[in-house]
Amino acid sequence: MKHFTPPYPKRHTEKQSAIQSILQARSDLLSIWSEDSFKFEFMSQKILKQHVFIANDPRIVKEVFVTKHKIYERKSPQMEQALEPLLGDGLFISHGETWASHRQLQMPLFHTKFVQNYSKIMVSTIMETVEEWKKQGDKSTINVLPEMGQLTAEIISRTLFGETLGREKSGEVVTAFAEYQASIKQTPLSSFTNIPSWLDKFSIKSFKALRAAKRIHAVVDEIIDLTAKKENQETLIAHLLSANTQLEENALTREQIRNEVIVLFMAGHETTANSLAWAWYLISQSPEVEQKLHAELDEVLGDRTPEFSDVAKLPYTRAIFDEAVRLYPPVPIISRQASEDDTIRKKHIPKGSLMLVVPWLLHRHKNHWDDPDSFIPERFLAGAERKPNKFAYIPFSAGPRVCPGKNFGLVESVLSIAILAQHFRLTLPEGTLVKHECRLTLRPKGNLPMTLEIR
Repeated sequence: MKHFTPPYPKRHTEKQSAIQSILQARSDLLSIWSEDSFKFEFMSQKILKQHVFIANDPRIVKEVFVTKHKIYERKSPQMEQALEPLLGDGLFISHGETWASHRQLQMPLFHTKFVQNYSKIMVSTIMETVEEWKKQGDKSTINVLPEMGQLTAEIISRTLFGETLGREKSGEVVTAFAEYQASIKQTPLSSFTNIPSWLDKFSIKSFKALRAAKRIHAVVDEIIDLTAKKENQETLIAHLLSANTQLEENALTREQIRNEVIVLFMAGHETTANSLAWAWYLISQSPEVEQKLHAELDEVLGDRTPEFSDVAKLPYTRAIFDEAVRLYPPVPIISRQASEDDTIRKKHIPKGSLMLVVPWLLHRHKNHWDDPDSFIPERFLAGAERKPNKFAYIPFSAGPRVCPGKNFGLVESVLSIAILAQHFRLTLPEGTLVKHECRLTLRPKGNLPMTLEIR
């Protein structure tokens, strides 16, 4: 079987200077790596005033995320600065007691019984997309990335708020978040120099990011207000508000609830939409994978629409998604800050150092994957000869800060691929070169236009 190897950024053959790395990272976080980066286990470099370490071996990743998680619990100042205007002290970037109390509130929201209930909303929303696409007609062109963004935004809106977001508002949120990502600074110079941090906030791009964040806040605030007026709803926010009222000392304020809702909303639509878009691209370039996908759907489902209980019966569909987020991890670089001095592999790590765990490198590491740059869903099937190491494959992070909505996203993604593939094939127009865009998340550059074929 011939496997598809999607294009990837050029890998340097010579070591880059600190200034070169900073300048490249400001435009594309995936262009800074050398060929050797996909082989090493642990690396350190001082970039101007900042000590940077990269954990690139499963044993070290486990040490950072699990064994010593209290030392490396805090997100990096760069990540906090990039997301604070949008998320405030939300779960994704908070730490310490704030993180612990917010995590305690969110974890029960994604219990299996709730995800099973939410799956009904997922299925009905995906079926609405099926009907919309059928109206567009055979051989029509759709922009896959915004289509997946609107689908996942609608799903998270209905499960989170019990409200139909609508294509206008979902489009507003998707567009505003894309603008926010394009405007934030990923490597502020104050992190590596003695320039005051407040200077990084004064730029045209920073003001654009604030404007985009306010647009998102406005949509979310409006829906929270509508939801608060309703009673006895089986929604994520209803459970969140109920759990919050039972807290005494650590109860969340109205603004903190808004921040947590935005964390849930962004995590629930942005990363999943990107991953689904990548999956459709990869499927379109892999005829044998597509044939196996259709064969599994025909055998397991026939003409009926899948439901929650079918997700476990669709291992190849799940493997396609797992392989898509291996090649294109939703958050390709995870950065933490050491809260105290530490030692790893006999290297001294000063307090305040940046510790990077890079799924983009781990997921393509030559020591842990066969043919690591190729699209091979079979590596995730039960009978695979080489099982993925759980700390070499971390699309949802790992340890105490693993994504709480992991199972929600997996169920949503498998159902989306299964239902849409039952009705359509998506093909890439000949000569189309698909490139990536890596800001906060890893997404296809542009809208990813593809041709819709009705099955």
